[in-house]
Amino acid sequence: MSEERAEGLSAKFHLAILPECTVYNGHFPGDPVCPGVCNIETIKECAILLAGEQLRYSAIRQCRLTALATPTVCPEVDVQIVLSPAANGYGVQATISDEKQTYMILKGQLDKA
Repeated sequence: MSEERAEGLSAKFHLAILPECTVYNGHFPGDPVCPGVCNIETIKECAILLAGEQLRYSAIRQCRLTALATPTVCPEVDVQIVLSPAANGYGVQATISDEKQTYMILKGQLDKA
């Protein structure tokens, strides 16, 4: 799942978006979408798994929601992450996508918690 590279770590996580998840009850019931804040948290949780330590965002330099991720349209997504060592943690570059489109692009800083 992960790959060590000279400049850092990278991994691709394959995730299912579960329509019965309670987060969708408040976000357009009947036509659910994944809130952007959930995508940002998903990236952080995958980065924690990749780094093997607790992390927290200290900066988000770029965050583009390029399409709506919905469990009815895209029941599975890939989270591609590249972590680069930095002074207090890692620089992070990540995308959430499926075979048809990209849903989010994020660049930022994750510090050790």
